[in-house]
Amino acid sequence: MSPSSDPTRGPGARPAPGKRAAARQRIDQKRAAERAAADAAARKRRGIIGATTAAVVVAVAMIVVIVVQTARTSGQQDAASPAGVTDGAVVVNEGGPVVVQVYEDFLCPACRQFESTVGDTLTQLAADGDIELRYQPIAILDRASTDDYSTRSLNAAAVVVDAAGPEAFPVLHDALFAEQPAEGGAGLSDDRLVELAAEAGATGTAVEEGIRDLRFEGWTERVTEQSSQDGVSSTPTVLVDGRPLTDRTAAGLTAAVDAAQGT
Repeated sequence: MSPSSDPTRGPGARPAPGKRAAARQRIDQKRAAERAAADAAARKRRGIIGATTAAVVVAVAMIVVIVVQTARTSGQQDAASPAGVTDGAVVVNEGGPVVVQVYEDFLCPACRQFESTVGDTLTQLAADGDIELRYQPIAILDRASTDDYSTRSLNAAAVVVDAAGPEAFPVLHDALFAEQPAEGGAGLSDDRLVELAAEAGATGTAVEEGIRDLRFEGWTERVTEQSSQDGVSSTPTVLVDGRPLTDRTAAGLTAAVDAAQGT
């Protein structure tokens, strides 16, 4: 064989098979590294885009919540308040040395029980001038009826106080508890609420329309939310000079009032 015919020699000689394999492996490794780097960069871009999108969604959701809450709060603050109501409370009598605040929901069975056992004592203490009795009805049990009865009954009470004054409240208050509907169903009809309002001394077209049209619905929302902010989480809640009454019996109430008077 002549020198020019030896493929391992001369300027045009091809690499030996082992060298070609090594070169091909280096090329493959380089390409694999490039693909891995490209994939990593793509994943990073997708992560950034996903995080940005999620952040935008969260920001938009927060803005919506803020707007809705602001609108709701603004609506509550702008809502008309019934005449004869002081800071959300119906003051049955003023000037007693001890302030008794009673938070109730007209659909609350425990409130009805409290009134049936302690109501007369409350009335007597107020009549004797021993306490300033402040009823602060709220509406926290709409979910327990099929027609938002807590709000509807409280609105009716607000209409009565607005039309006939705080002195009409105890009559309607007692009637609403006497005819309290069972939880889980419909409350008293608007027709019946109008009749009870009349029995309490509030009559006329304005009263009827106020009950049927929920004139003070915004006010009921406001006082209910305020009670929650004040720490009232259940009904009945009774405060004697700001202290919770734990013994909700006639004897317990009388003892708490005596203690507040320092006697």
